[in-house]
Amino acid sequence: MSNVVLSIARDFSAFPAGRVKGDGPFTGEHFREDKLLPLLKKGAHVILDLDGVEGLPSSFLEEIFGGLVRKKIFTLQELKDLIEFRVTEPELTVYPNIAWRFATAAQNAH
Repeated sequence: MSNVVLSIARDFSAFPAGRVKGDGPFTGEHFREDKLLPLLKKGAHVILDLDGVEGLPSSFLEEIFGGLVRKKIFTLQELKDLIEFRVTEPELTVYPNIAWRFATAAQNAH
């Protein structure tokens, strides 16, 4: 399994926002379907770099992480095995826990 670094700011947008594609060009659904999921389906271990974003709205994170579990694409444990976070900017260090909480909530809803 290869490691792939995926930077939200560099490879997507420094200003991600929204849940579904109709909300705009840099939504959680766009990121999940166009950036993250193709890598995961190839079997990559994704190092998700959060540095450089101006924030990560809850709707954006929930659509990515909750959506992967809710749509039964991956289980919570599979995601934890496939994705790790890289974040050095202090104001962004809260986001990995928030992302995992959304994935956990989606799994517990089933």
